[in-house]
Amino acid sequence: MKKILTTIIVLLLAAVIIVPRFYHLGSQPPGLHIDEVSFAADAKAIAETGRDTWNEPWPVVFKAFGEWKAPGLTYSMALWSKILGRMDTTVARLPSAIAGLTIILLLALTLRTILPTTSFVPIGFTVFALAFSPWHFDMSRIFYEAFSALAIFSISLYFLTRITLSQVYNAKLWLLATIFAAMSGYFYASIRLVVILSLIVFVVIQTWSFRTKLKAALVAMLVIATLGAGWIGDLFSERGLNRLTYYENKAAYGASLEIDEKRQFCYLSFDRNEKLSKLCYLIWNKPVEKITTASKTYLTYLGTDYLFLKAESEYGFDSQYGAFLYPLLPLYLIGLFVALSGFAGTIGFWLKHKLSQVTPVDRFYAAIVLVTLISLSPSALAGNINMRMSLISLYIVALLVGIGAHLTYTYLSTHLNKLLLSLVAFLYLGLLLFYIIQSLSHYFLVFTRSNDLMWSSDAPAIFAYVKTVSPQYDRIVDTELHGPLAPYFYGDIKTEDVQSGAYSPPDALGFTYLIQAGKYELKHIGLRDLACEKLSHNDKRRTLVITSPVEEFASSRKYAGKSWNGALLLHEVYDLDDIIASEIRGNVNYITRCGPKSL
Repeated sequence: MKKILTTIIVLLLAAVIIVPRFYHLGSQPPGLHIDEVSFAADAKAIAETGRDTWNEPWPVVFKAFGEWKAPGLTYSMALWSKILGRMDTTVARLPSAIAGLTIILLLALTLRTILPTTSFVPIGFTVFALAFSPWHFDMSRIFYEAFSALAIFSISLYFLTRITLSQVYNAKLWLLATIFAAMSGYFYASIRLVVILSLIVFVVIQTWSFRTKLKAALVAMLVIATLGAGWIGDLFSERGLNRLTYYENKAAYGASLEIDEKRQFCYLSFDRNEKLSKLCYLIWNKPVEKITTASKTYLTYLGTDYLFLKAESEYGFDSQYGAFLYPLLPLYLIGLFVALSGFAGTIGFWLKHKLSQVTPVDRFYAAIVLVTLISLSPSALAGNINMRMSLISLYIVALLVGIGAHLTYTYLSTHLNKLLLSLVAFLYLGLLLFYIIQSLSHYFLVFTRSNDLMWSSDAPAIFAYVKTVSPQYDRIVDTELHGPLAPYFYGDIKTEDVQSGAYSPPDALGFTYLIQAGKYELKHIGLRDLACEKLSHNDKRRTLVITSPVEEFASSRKYAGKSWNGALLLHEVYDLDDIIASEIRGNVNYITRCGPKSL
């Protein structure tokens, strides 16, 4: 009877976790982010032709906008597109939704490995809490490749946990751990060095003989070199470090301005005395700024404010909440204390050359503390705070919450009678449920409804309309909504149009964009200037324009894209000939100024 009841509870828990994350997956968030368009367009091209939008066959790294994306997420989208026979927003987000479920399952399995004697209650509670933590739920519904990378790496971490706690070298488990570690590198460039260093950490902390450690290291090197052959060469290449370099340069530029400003004030404060002012160079300089920024980044990511109260806002994730809901904070602190104690104990015995005396659990704690620090190093180097660059650490925080839940439940079970224990559990769970309901309501009813410009939420409606009238036009100019990639995603131009399209020259950061494919063009130009350009070139092509709202021409627009409640005008569609006619009516000198004779 107990087994049946447990099975029913597990099935109900699974349903409660699965249903909300697939609810309106393709429409909330609405529209498409520019990076989501890029991933999905390459995936659609791969599914149809085996070539990406740049017409490259089966690339191991996608050029995309010139930032060189890891291939895993794109191929995952392409696979689902092939299976389902279509490409749309739901298909583009399916890999992330499945990655989210994978992470939840692996959290449960890993906690069961760490806490083999605990009851179902703490593990079930932790799984439930993670599933509805804002970072995890929100990331399950959008396109970030780092989330899929975490799903693969969580499998590796599960096998590494089993190996560490078993105290023996298991060749099969070690091989599986290294295989999934290598595979995660195909999903996110910043995770590659992290997984290699993580494998090294898990080798070093073991009590195996030197010969066994050497064997394990050689296996890891062989697996990485073979399965990771598609990315190992990009570990330190320009394209492999493109994003990290971008964030580093951005942070360095801001830091330089701040340092110069402080030195200038210091110089003035010392009455322009150059000798005294040199003291300021010891206080404010690039090495000090780099160390300070890195330290602050670590403390921010692992601090209770970012984790439980108010995180950084970015696409798909709101800063209204922390990464986790705040009732979990005490459990995190308990788990963190235990992990740091295990880490300190392991280091102490290691310094005394008595690593063999460390318990397997403490060795595991030491390993995950080190993996956390390693995983945050790219962010620390770049001085960048965002959710996608901290996902491994957030997963480990979830493990710590589970450990804290286990210890708390065990303590209360020992010191409280069943009635009082049930009352405490009911009140605490009720508090957590309240904030889960509030968080979900905020996501579905507020956050994804109040950021129409961020989501480009009218893009589906705009391109659906344009698709119906595009046969009447020779040219469609988009000044705002992602350019030709978006109509390709929505099915108005063909794959061969995109693959033979024209790109903008690389900018200072190396980014380049598809600016012409089929009849679609991307031109960041005002509607009036575009009309004048057409007239001056005596361009006879019928031209449709997608642009930002222009109040003076509202009577001439063909279609208006609005916010979900119709209160805000987002984008408009115009026939360019109507704009020229309107300008001629309102300005007798318009033809003289813009006509062919003015050239």
